[in-house]
Amino acid sequence: MKIGMNLLLWTDQSKPSEHLTLLQSIKQWGFDGVEFAADNMDSADARAFGLILKELGLGCTAIAALDASSADPASRDRALRQAALQTLKRAIDNTKSLGAEVLCGPLFQGLGRFSGHAPQRDEWDYAVETLREAGEYAGSVGVKLALEPINRFEMYMVNTLADGVRFVKQIGLPNVGLLADTHHGNIEERNVPEAWRQAAAHIVHVHISENDRGVPGSGHAVPKEIFEVLTEIGYDGWLTIEAFGQQVPGLISRLHLWRDYANHPDDAARLGVQYIRQQLGYGGSVHANRSR
Repeated sequence: MKIGMNLLLWTDQSKPSEHLTLLQSIKQWGFDGVEFAADNMDSADARAFGLILKELGLGCTAIAALDASSADPASRDRALRQAALQTLKRAIDNTKSLGAEVLCGPLFQGLGRFSGHAPQRDEWDYAVETLREAGEYAGSVGVKLALEPINRFEMYMVNTLADGVRFVKQIGLPNVGLLADTHHGNIEERNVPEAWRQAAAHIVHVHISENDRGVPGSGHAVPKEIFEVLTEIGYDGWLTIEAFGQQVPGLISRLHLWRDYANHPDDAARLGVQYIRQQLGYGGSVHANRSR
């Protein structure tokens, strides 16, 4: 398994001219790669980052999300579905330019929209149709899509891995699978390890994210059992830390980040990678600070 770090801890607008030092630090801390937000990245920046990553010896994955006011695969408005497809195609192109093979995210619907009801059949079918087309495009350039079920407070279309399995089976493409996230599983699954076992054949990416979005290992959402089940099911992909703090103003209200979740802005990365390495038996000597 490879260990990655999502750059959203520090920025939602990655720039080669501004974040080279950050990438160097991430490499020094012991990560195998990084995860970029690819949906709003300039194509020239994606190509430049691809070259930088090769020089640093870092791998990468990519992530995207959709704003329901402008792009929504599940919308009854055809224009919003088409906008979602175009946004995803741009993210897929950037993923390829970065040198990544996986584009992940909660792509079942545009975020920020709730109907007050469970997903309706036509919404579900619209989302399947839109993401099948995106998946076909991704497959043509050698990219996998990892669709992420997220919690009911952020999305109503797909909240559990079981529903995610049903969704990707309906899409029916070999390059479209699921992202399993410890934070969302902690909220929605009755038994997280068992949910991951049941969905094992479809999991193509993993996010390690603590219950409070802080340092992995400092809460209760990333226990040893998570790593045991990944080993048991033969998972050999990325374990990417997804953590958040106060450094990115645009995410504070969106993710309800009303306080700091670590003693230092870099702790989720520096201590998190060591916690993961310890759990996997890869070495590392510093434990996450459980006392805060």
